[in-house]
Order: sequence, then C-alpha cells, then structure tokens
Amino acid sequence: MKHLMIAFACLAVFVLGGCSSIKPVDPDVLASADYGIYPDNYETIIKSYFQTRLKDPFSAQYQFGIPFKAFLRNAPVLGGDPTVYGYMVYTNVNAKNSYGAYTGWEEYRLLISDGVVVGTASKNPWFSEEWYN
Repeated sequence: MKHLMIAFACLAVFVLGGCSSIKPVDPDVLASADYGIYPDNYETIIKSYFQTRLKDPFSAQYQFGIPFKAFLRNAPVLGGDPTVYGYMVYTNVNAKNSYGAYTGWEEYRLLISDGVVVGTASKNPWFSEEWYN
C-alpha cells in the first residue's frame, strides 16, 4: 500500500509539473490571425446565444462589456496553441430560475466570431494572457 501511495504521489507531481509550463503565444501569430469582422451587434448575438440556455430568457438582465480581440487555446497538455480567434465580450447575466426568482449576476466570457458565439472562457490559471486574469 505504501508503494502505491508513493507511485501516486510521483504521478501527481509529474502531471501537475507538466501543466505549469505553457508556452507564450508568438506575437507574430496573433498579429496575422483572422479575428473576423468586429461585432457591432454583439448585444443581439449574445442575447440570441442565451435564448436556448436560460429558463426564462425574456426576463434576463444583461450588462455588456466592450468586445476586444482574443482567442481560445488548447489545454496545456495539448500544447496550448490558439485554436479560435474572435472578439471576447465580458457579459454579466442575471436570470430567473425555475421558481421565478433572480439568481444573481453571473459573469460570462463569450468569444464571437463571424456573428456567432463560438466559445466561452473561464478564469483559468493555465492561461496567462492579461485578458484571462
């Protein structure tokens, strides 16, 4: 049993140690990336995104940030390379639950590309881009 615990501890150190080193993204790659067209109608796009995800989307309250260029990337164990480029919008949503009560403001980070929400980002310690922090 003692050997099994030592092996597990060594494996945990190996796995976590591998996750701590993520390479920075080459600035030339970011400069030449295709982020798509700036989403002037980002509020409408985001409200459409939540239409199928909320219990009562018509009563939802929104607070929108200003879109800025961003990207999503693979997990560090997959290399951490950028996979999708677009415009990130920080959005706070206060929606009703099944009982009809508002649940409180919740922050979402939505990536819009070509007029569609293509992904979401969360506060993730693996990524060091300033917009993730």
